Amino acid sequence: MVPGAPVLVPELSGGAAAESAEQVDAVVAMLRAAGSGVDSVLVWGADTAGRTIGDVSSSLARWGAAAPVGRPGAPEADHEEVPDAALIAWWLLDRAGIDLPRSFVAVTGAGRLPRCASPSTLVVVVADGPASLSPRAPVPEDPRGVALDADLTGWLRNGGPLPDPGEAVAQAVGWWSRPAWLELSGLVGERAAVESISWAPFGVGYHGARWSGDHE
Repeated sequence: MVPGAPVLVPELSGGAAAESAEQVDAVVAMLRAAGSGVDSVLVWGADTAGRTIGDVSSSLARWGAAAPVGRPGAPEADHEEVPDAALIAWWLLDRAGIDLPRSFVAVTGAGRLPRCASPSTLVVVVADGPASLSPRAPVPEDPRGVALDADLTGWLRNGGPLPDPGEAVAQAVGWWSRPAWLELSGLVGERAAVESISWAPFGVGYHGARWSGDHE
């Protein structure tokens, strides 16, 4: 699991990204560990257009910096053709040095995605916590969001049923990644992550985590 916020990318936010540099490095290290022994990467993340894309290269130009993302030699796609979550996941995979074929499938909330059949595929879920954790947040500070983010942090560390207040509360507190979290819980069940990290420098809950595969 990785966060999906462009503000975490130094090329896009400059000094603001420095507040999360250590945590992003930890997420990259988790990706690197999870990518050992696999031969492909499947990314799940939010995309209102419901797109599926293959192994392409692109850039972060939609956010103002033409920083390239994607595997060298992969077919080039205009950034407008690539979902936000895929671009950030590609950037993190590049940082981790994972030079494997990658694809993206949108999580739309319409239903559970087919489970990944191959134990040699690394599944990366792009998701964030509520966006209402402090006065700096995009959504007005809400104690329900603060409590939910703490519960999500606890779920990553301890396992159990995924905390889920329902769609109405999720929208109110800015938990727009709820469908991706639900897919993640369907994938890992009630297992705790092997390692996780949670932080919220801008009033939005960011989380990174790694689970062991069934083959490990």
